[in-house]
Order: sequence, then structure tokens, then C-alpha cells
Amino acid sequence: MLALVPINFETMKRLLSIIILGLIGHVQLKAQGIIVEDTVVLQLGYNAIDSIIVLNGLPSGFLPINYDVAVHRVVYETPNYDGSTTTASGLVMIPEIDTSCSIPMMAYLHGTKVKKVQTFYYLQDEWQLGVIAATSGYAMVMPDYIGLGNSPGIHLYQHAQTEASASIDILRVCRSICQQENKHLNGQLFIMGYSQGGHAVLATHRMIQEELNGEFTVTASAPGSGPYDMSGSQLDMVASFDPYAVPGYLPFLIQSYQHIYGNLYDSIQQIYVPPYDQILEPLLQGDHDMWEVNQVMPAVPRDIIQPDYADAFFSDNTHPAYLALKDNDVYEWIPEAPMLYNYCRSDEEVTYLNTVVASQYMSGGGAPDIEVVERDTALGHFECAQPSIFLSKLWFDGMAEFCEGNVGVGEIDVTDDIKPYPNPVSGDFVQFGNDEPISVRVMDIRGKELVPESNVNTNGRLNIKDIPPSVVLVEIRVRDSVGYKRLVIQ
Repeated sequence: MLALVPINFETMKRLLSIIILGLIGHVQLKAQGIIVEDTVVLQLGYNAIDSIIVLNGLPSGFLPINYDVAVHRVVYETPNYDGSTTTASGLVMIPEIDTSCSIPMMAYLHGTKVKKVQTFYYLQDEWQLGVIAATSGYAMVMPDYIGLGNSPGIHLYQHAQTEASASIDILRVCRSICQQENKHLNGQLFIMGYSQGGHAVLATHRMIQEELNGEFTVTASAPGSGPYDMSGSQLDMVASFDPYAVPGYLPFLIQSYQHIYGNLYDSIQQIYVPPYDQILEPLLQGDHDMWEVNQVMPAVPRDIIQPDYADAFFSDNTHPAYLALKDNDVYEWIPEAPMLYNYCRSDEEVTYLNTVVASQYMSGGGAPDIEVVERDTALGHFECAQPSIFLSKLWFDGMAEFCEGNVGVGEIDVTDDIKPYPNPVSGDFVQFGNDEPISVRVMDIRGKELVPESNVNTNGRLNIKDIPPSVVLVEIRVRDSVGYKRLVIQ
């Protein structure tokens, strides 16, 4: 005979929270990507693109400019967190290729933004990175995610499901635009992102591999300094009793998960101590930036949380807030395509342990090609972004199948067999196995010239004694070809 066990009201609420969380976390999101707006806002030629390269801290002529670029401002349909239809926005950038060519796609997924107008749709922040990728031969997409740019409502911050679906739907938009313009895609897809964008990279790569393998196939992905382990490593950093670099991340995340899951608290006074129960929410509606949020936050983020709420959260791994974090961990799967993790150990916003946990889980589970690169031991979160993004693109370029005749960074043509050696190098000179004269210059990973362009004779060498221990880029030019090699100086 079945015994009926009495269940009190609090237990029933907890059970319902778990059930609701599970249902929301696994809503079946239908394919969308229907174009609502497509406006070409810029047509960029050689001089404009070279100016963009210089504005991004790289020397003129440092990167090849192979194509003019058309910049499309787009709005498109995409699933909301509950499966209903909403709209998202972003940019699609198409190189002006010959219609007989076929090109790869690349997605760049951005980091944390709070203010709606500080986004790609409005040509803000790092949108110019898309131009640099497109001129070298990629069809480029840059989504704003739901609730940012020209998208209604609040941003669904660090929500893996909608980060992925909004990113995938802008890929569909790009495919439609290419079809309309008789531009051909070759089936390759590269995905990179940094910070929140790193989190979104893993979410997007996972969704494509597990749910959309017949539609898209990821060629390679490069997440950078992302909070992949939301319920573990990142929680430990943000919820500690120590000051935190960007305390505004915490209320931004709480607002997002309360909106999505609906069960983190019954009233805002239940979770926030005064005056934060009154002053935070108005700053997180898309009209203010993170600097303004940080100005009203205490140095220790958990000081805004009611002590009773904190005690309940940390003592119960079935607490709705913990389950929401767990639902947005993005590393517990095994990628089939190559993946390059970028990080810096001194990151003060996203602990490098996220990368350690995620990469070790994947490698330990049998992932065939996981590479982990610490870009610098001393750089913080913001400073680590440029080398991570730039060198990820170089990594992609080495795999990308560009149009015939397009020599992009990393597609090295006759320089393919010319490599600096030894590598790593600890002496004053580096050798080249070149069978004809070449010109060489050396730059740091931010594009600063360390050794000016120098002629190197057959099987020659280059003096590098004045360069301190570091990772540098060696630019090699042979006739009309250019290539870049990574050199470790010890």
C-alpha cells in the first residue's frame, strides 16, 4: 500500500521551482531567422578599411585588405526564453567577392553590455572587428542577443539557450542575404567570442552540434575568458567576501534569471537589502551602462543580498538561484570540432579557473582537439581581449578555405614552408629555411613593431636580441605573398 507523506508549503514551492526550471530550460526552440529589417548602412573600400585597422591599434598595412565590405544592419525573428517569438538585431558583413567564389562564415559574439545603444546594431564598440574579418574573406555575423540593440525587453544576460538561438538565427540571416546576392558559402563556420561572448561561443557550438548538425557544422571555435562554470568557479569569485572588479554583474544576472525562471524571489525586498531594492532595477533596463551600475554598488557584490537569502542559497544546492546558474553552465559536453581556449591568469573579472574546469572536462571526456593558450600571465580581463581575439582569427585563417587568389592572414601560400626556428628560441638570432630572399618584420601581439622590415637572404637569420621574452608574430613576405608565424622568445 502506498504511504502518503505530508508535504508542507515550502517543500511544495521548492519542488515546483525545480519542475518549472526544468521545463523552461528545455523549451524546444523552433528554427527562425526570418528577416525583419536588412539595411546596408556602409559600403567600405580600401582606405576606409585601412583606417579601421589603424583605429584598432594595428599599423597600416598590417592586415591584408582583400575585399570591399558591405555592412548590413539587420533585425530578425528569434525564439524568446519561453519559446515565443521575439526579435533580435545585429550586423552582417559580406565581402564583395566574385560570384564564382565560395566563402566561410564567422560569428563574433560580444561581451557584457547593459545599454541597448552600445551594441553592434548602432555601430558601437568592437563592431569594426567584423570589418577586419570580412575583408579577409569571411561572411561575418555579429549578434546583439535578445534585449540589446534593436530588440525589445530586457537583456537575457548569461542565458545559454537564447545566446545560442539568437546567434544561430543571425547565421540564417547571413545565409539568406548571401543567397539573395548570389554569394556562395562553402559550409565552413568559425565562432569566436570573449567574456560573455566566450560563454555564448560554447552555448552556440553545443546547440549546433547537438541539435542542428544537418544545417550547420562548426569548423572550429575559440572561446575567450568566459564564465563557462557559472555555478562553480565564477560563483566562487563573484560571491566571495572580497571586493570584485565589476560588482554590477551580480544584479544584472539576478534580473535576467528572475525574468527567465520567475522563481528566484517573490519580491525584490526578499533578495536585496535597502537601498538596493529601490535603486538597482531602474539602472538595468537598457538606458544606462555598466559604469553607472557600478557607481551605486558596494565593492563586495554580496553586500546587496539579504543575509537570510544568502544563507538559504549557500546551504541548499536545490535553491532556485543555484539551479538557474547550473542550467547555464556551458562546458559539460564534448566538442567534435577543434576548440581554442584563450585566457589570462590575472583576469580580475572572469577567473581563469573557468577555462581550467571547462577544458579539462572536455579533454577528459575525449574531445579530439582542445587547445588552451594563456595569452599573458599579467594582463587583466580587458587587456587580454585584443591578443585573444586577434590570435584566434589567425588560428581560424589557417583552417579557412578562402576564395582562390585570396591570401588572408594565415593562408600563407608560398610562405607556408618558411618557418622561424628554433621555436621557442632562447638565443640572439632566429633562422629561416628560405630558398629565396624574403623580407621579415616582428610585432608583438597588439601589432606594435619590434623589429622593422628587414631583408633576409637565402637560409638567413634575424637578430632578435633586443626583444624580451614573449610571444611575437613574425611577418614573412615573399614576392606577392604574406604570412604570419607565431614565435616564442624565451
